[in-house]
Amino acid sequence: MKIIRDNTYFFIPYMLVLALCSYILASESRAEIHIFLNSYHNGVFDLFFRLITFAGNGLFVVLVCTGLLLVSFRKALFFLATYVSTGIVVQLLKRTVFQHALRPVMFFKDSFDLYLVEGVKVHSMYSFPSGHAATTFGFFICIALVSKNRLVKLACIVLACLVAYSRVYLSQHFLADIYFGSLIGVAGGLVFYYIVYLHPGQGLDNSLISLAGKNEKHKRT
Repeated sequence: MKIIRDNTYFFIPYMLVLALCSYILASESRAEIHIFLNSYHNGVFDLFFRLITFAGNGLFVVLVCTGLLLVSFRKALFFLATYVSTGIVVQLLKRTVFQHALRPVMFFKDSFDLYLVEGVKVHSMYSFPSGHAATTFGFFICIALVSKNRLVKLACIVLACLVAYSRVYLSQHFLADIYFGSLIGVAGGLVFYYIVYLHPGQGLDNSLISLAGKNEKHKRT
């Protein structure tokens, strides 16, 4: 597919990460995986992952989409449609199919004393899939698809993986949760890229700034 060939700096690393995670998930139980990962902590990582996890917050994406209205309606629509659609899919799965999926803090409540980062409020229910991972991968694949810079595409997959992993590091999710959350986010980005960027409407290529400029020019004439 052309879209894959044009974005190999995003998709090749992503496929390698998926392959590694698939092997780990097939080899060990989610409990064993989480206990192993939870054993690696230090003060620098605690602060880093506590901060970077906010990049997967819905409010952050909404603010970016609002800012994109100044650049391009098409880009703003692309980012917002991806965010909303992946959010709906995740919430439907969380609250219907996997409503009893426990988060790590509740799953290990009586069997293992997890290391928890101080100051982070951990959740107990609706673990699968990870909404943060879906939002993050949806957001960064949108950037990768609209950018022509290879380094930007590579940076997008690195940042997406770091933000998603922060959810495991902070014991908000299991590895499987962010694995499938990432798939939802990437799928949403690909679907809406085709929908939004194949739409011929020229009005979508305007922005609030360009419209303001046209209105000012019209007033002068």
